[in-house]
Amino acid sequence: MQVNRVVDGRRMRGEQRRSELLRATLTVIERDGVAGVSHRAVAAAADVSVASITYHFPTLDDLLVAALTWAAEDLAAELHGRGSELGARPADELARLIEHSLVRRRGRTLALYELYLYAARRPDLRVVAGAWLEPLTEIARAFTADPQKAGLLVAALDGLLMQALIGAREIDTQDFAALLEVLR
Repeated sequence: MQVNRVVDGRRMRGEQRRSELLRATLTVIERDGVAGVSHRAVAAAADVSVASITYHFPTLDDLLVAALTWAAEDLAAELHGRGSELGARPADELARLIEHSLVRRRGRTLALYELYLYAARRPDLRVVAGAWLEPLTEIARAFTADPQKAGLLVAALDGLLMQALIGAREIDTQDFAALLEVLR
């Protein structure tokens, strides 16, 4: 029994360290983009040695793939159930969700899009990147039962988020109401 507790404790600490390193990776991506990710940059952000990073993630590719997977799971967990919380004024609630992504979590949203685009160059990562579309599609299904229209709503929201991130568009609740009306 003593051996199991030691192994479980080590495993738990190892998983905790991996999570810390992945959070630090997202911090680097928020600040410098995917191109700024290096073992040294992540080690500095996590305040650990480079050896600690390379122990868990021997290559940068391993680190970025794990960061993409972790970020997708984190976003899915955050968005899970939001579709049932939309209330009587869904356009307003949708606008609040987008505003949250653009104001309070702007850096994280930008990092997620960086990783999303990274997956565009890596066919093996497309399934993982696509996984974070599922919680958004769940939310879209609260507005329409038509799967095609739900997919179009997610695509439109993606476009609105991207345009807002680059400063090409202000987010307006009326835009959401018009979009929802078109897709009903």
